[in-house]
Amino acid sequence: MTQSSAGNNAAQAELWNGEMGRKWALEQDSLDAMLAPLGLGGIAKANFAPGENVIDIGCGCGTTSLAIAEKVGSGGRVLGVDISEPMLEQARRRAAALDNATFNLADASVHKFAPASANVIFSRFGVMFFADPTAAFANIRTVLKPDGRLCLVVWRPVRENPWVMKSLMIAAKHVVMPAPLGPEEPGPFSFGDPARVTRILEGAGFKNVKLEPQDLLITIGAGRDLNGAVDFLLGIGPIRMILAEQTPELREKVSQEVKQSLAADFGPQGLRMGTATWIVTATNR
Repeated sequence: MTQSSAGNNAAQAELWNGEMGRKWALEQDSLDAMLAPLGLGGIAKANFAPGENVIDIGCGCGTTSLAIAEKVGSGGRVLGVDISEPMLEQARRRAAALDNATFNLADASVHKFAPASANVIFSRFGVMFFADPTAAFANIRTVLKPDGRLCLVVWRPVRENPWVMKSLMIAAKHVVMPAPLGPEEPGPFSFGDPARVTRILEGAGFKNVKLEPQDLLITIGAGRDLNGAVDFLLGIGPIRMILAEQTPELREKVSQEVKQSLAADFGPQGLRMGTATWIVTATNR
């Protein structure tokens, strides 16, 4: 690891270097099919130019980094940063033939980046878990050149995301659900409130913060039948940890009800469900 993740973000490092990180690396193809359209919206908005240097925060298995490397060309550079070694191993394999993409195991919230060395900071779902997001973004901003810019893709509130909400509502009929996270607690939907996102980024020194809604259908568990697609969804979504604490009989009951509920969302293209994200942009000055 190029930088320790001990401290406030240690729990995330443990999670993504364990079973979850290995699962996401193993399911890279299906996750790409699911999430790639959301990242491409952010990549288009970032308007990368040939020759630019880019930092991709929370790069995971490298899908966004590879797409950005193509945009910036041989004269540019992409550095993908993540806390998950299993996912970074996958990213390095995929980028083996490229000379303009590299990957570092690091906690971006405290990592000592080369000052003023990047034109763009980008992230697709890699920044919502910082324990102290304002301090994290202040640290990340140090890598930007004075005229640099930021582009993030983050989830809007969970209630606006049917791909998560439908299964959670079914689970809530059968199990005691965990208490909702507080408005300032890290989590996958913690950047849903535009006012909070703006406050965090402006507090870190960014200027011209803007949030643009992006609403897209995604394909969940591409290539699978309905049963397989729902099993995939329940294995990677927020409901996974809730069901893990239940009996096998109750897990099966919830699974069968979710499959019945989502049958109407399944068609020739597979299980297609709605998502709601923000594309967040900002400048360094």
